[in-house]
Amino acid sequence: MGNDSNSAAIIRLISEFRNGDENAFLELFLKYKPLIESSVASIISDEQYGIYAEDLFQEAAMVFCNSVMTYDIEQQEVEFGLYAKICISNALISQVRRLRRIRAERFSDTSDKELFAHDSEDPAVRILEQERLRSLYSVIRGSLSRLEYDIWQMYVSGRTAKQIGTLIGKDEKAVNNAIYRIRKKLRALLHNNN
Repeated sequence: MGNDSNSAAIIRLISEFRNGDENAFLELFLKYKPLIESSVASIISDEQYGIYAEDLFQEAAMVFCNSVMTYDIEQQEVEFGLYAKICISNALISQVRRLRRIRAERFSDTSDKELFAHDSEDPAVRILEQERLRSLYSVIRGSLSRLEYDIWQMYVSGRTAKQIGTLIGKDEKAVNNAIYRIRKKLRALLHNNN
């Protein structure tokens, strides 16, 4: 069964996890964590994606879990490690494509100018308000992961969860869950700053 020296043990762990043993999954995850990390590292070696490291690792971990559930333990041609690596690599490539689409649709500098526009005629009031908004934006950026921040920007710009999901390749429910977590984080942040 392939070159995986622990093939029988891996198949046993997969079967145990499918039968509800969460410790079996933890054992599998720890064994294959270096594979997950190296797959993510190969993507984030490009500086522009380094800021997405946390999100990409979470994506890779979810795909790994799915590969444990979908791996055909009856076949003998492809060992589990190779199967998981292919699933993770394909998912990360798709995620990078989604990130490129998000970047292309992100707010331009002019939207920040519109956001910071103020009706007051007093220049001092306008400047103070702009500084407060910039400060708030900075705190929000620092509190959310890159993907969360992108989702938040699209959400506050008026896009629906379904539209956001289409742009980032997630289903509407996953986006709604992300929006809920983002709002919860931001509420806690505002509560702590008051």
